[in-house]
Amino acid sequence: MDCAKCGEPMRMTDKNSFSGRDIREYKCDRCGHEDWEDNGEALWQILHNDREEFEAAQALEATAEAPVAPPVPEQKPVISMWNRIMRVFRRCR
Repeated sequence: MDCAKCGEPMRMTDKNSFSGRDIREYKCDRCGHEDWEDNGEALWQILHNDREEFEAAQALEATAEAPVAPPVPEQKPVISMWNRIMRVFRRCR
């Protein structure tokens, strides 16, 4: 980046990307002018967003492909013939 005041090339003093944006600060050694530029989204933020989209697509694909088991009806316990007959007599008491 060239200095806006004197036209000399500026020296980069700081590169900051913790906010998710690639922000660079420059200082001119000749006149002392300081300036900064925003180079857009930081690389780590782009990769992070891409990874989240990929994982979300995989999760959606996995749920779409998973076979849905039909609900199993509740089964009553098996009762022997003897217990069925005795049930009638127990009710009569």
